[in-house]
Amino acid sequence: MDKLRALNYFLKVAETLSFTETAKAFDVPASSISRRVSELEAALGVELLYRTTRTVKLTEAGELYLQQVRVGIAHLTAAEELVKERGSRPSGTLRISCMTGYGRVIFMPVLQDFSKQYPEILLDVHLSDELVDLGRDQFDITIRGGAEPENRVVARRLDLNRFVLAASPAYLAIRGKPASLAELADHSALLYRGPSSVLKWIGFDGEDWVSPSVVPTFISNDGASLLAMACEHRGMVLLPEWSLRGYLKRGELTEIELDIPLSVTRSEQVGIFMLYLQSKYAIPKIRAAVEFIHERLSQPDSTQIP
Repeated sequence: MDKLRALNYFLKVAETLSFTETAKAFDVPASSISRRVSELEAALGVELLYRTTRTVKLTEAGELYLQQVRVGIAHLTAAEELVKERGSRPSGTLRISCMTGYGRVIFMPVLQDFSKQYPEILLDVHLSDELVDLGRDQFDITIRGGAEPENRVVARRLDLNRFVLAASPAYLAIRGKPASLAELADHSALLYRGPSSVLKWIGFDGEDWVSPSVVPTFISNDGASLLAMACEHRGMVLLPEWSLRGYLKRGELTEIELDIPLSVTRSEQVGIFMLYLQSKYAIPKIRAAVEFIHERLSQPDSTQIP
């Protein structure tokens, strides 16, 4: 049995839950995929997949095996790339996933400069707010905002991702400028919809986390749309400082300081994080990108999370 091939087939079946889709991905008959996986199960002495005429699901043993195999294959792939590229100028395809808003406003200009310095590297950039798995989704680097990420990856914090409440001067002239959480009940709110739900505004009063009453007038999963509505005097918006920076500087929006700062998470370890697998850092193209991005975007008080 070609065990490495069988493992790659198993990984793809586990990802797609389909022998047919896996067969298309590897351009082989579905019967070949099924046979290889069956040989793998026989060698292990356990059933990895439940199979019916309509569905394919991982067994409990299959779930455990998948977790270990995924890490092992990632290490093997990184080792192969490292040996091939050792001593050479960084080159090859570099897959990066980044949050949509941060990517467009902050990250893409940095990547443009990186591409000029390393023209042999082909950048494959995916802008999305959906969470990704570095191993499963085969990204080399991801940029994400929020709480401190999982421990199995290296995380370098690029920014504290401080949230700022803002509104247009015209809106504040008409509705007044609130100074406390309680006063927000008299104002219109432009809310951001995250991947799973609308993000609530919360603040810590010294004892408990509280969510002020607000009147939503617009909800969107696109920060640019929320900013456009704010500039049209439709309400207050709570977004990361980096996305508001230009609007505040130009006077299109005004920062609102309350007695209790607002946020959208209770975690104290929030930030913009650059994530990558330690096993891949030695690959020239990944090491070059990590250091370039960190040098250009890291704020003075940012730290690396071990």
